[in-house]
Amino acid sequence: MKRSELFARDGNRCVYCGLVQEPDALSVDHVQPRMRGGDGSGGNLVTACRGCNTKKGGRSLATFLAAEPEARRNFFALARYVWPRHLRAVAEELARRGVVVAPTELVEGIRGLRSSEAIASVLQSQVRSTNSSESEGE
Repeated sequence: MKRSELFARDGNRCVYCGLVQEPDALSVDHVQPRMRGGDGSGGNLVTACRGCNTKKGGRSLATFLAAEPEARRNFFALARYVWPRHLRAVAEELARRGVVVAPTELVEGIRGLRSSEAIASVLQSQVRSTNSSESEGE
């Protein structure tokens, strides 16, 4: 897939910060890095602005998303064309790291999900439930 095709597919929007940018400010990011077996197919590529791609650096996607809550929310809401197996793997890794509340039902639920929007809604409901629990404890 050509860079221009990828950027057009993603609406010139960085999947991490969510900002629409000019093509010269964008870069290609591999969800599963090539050095870890990833390929150059459209299901493994996302549009990232140079700033976010630099911030991510050589870290795995799960490590980056664990440290950046806004990037995590944006990624699962905007990475519509990523292979479902990659989305599930990242979501499950975040659950294993304790970044998202991970009762068995959540992990099993994520395994059955097919899209980034579905995973985003599960993660968003967890954020709402965590925030309301914290509010009640005040």
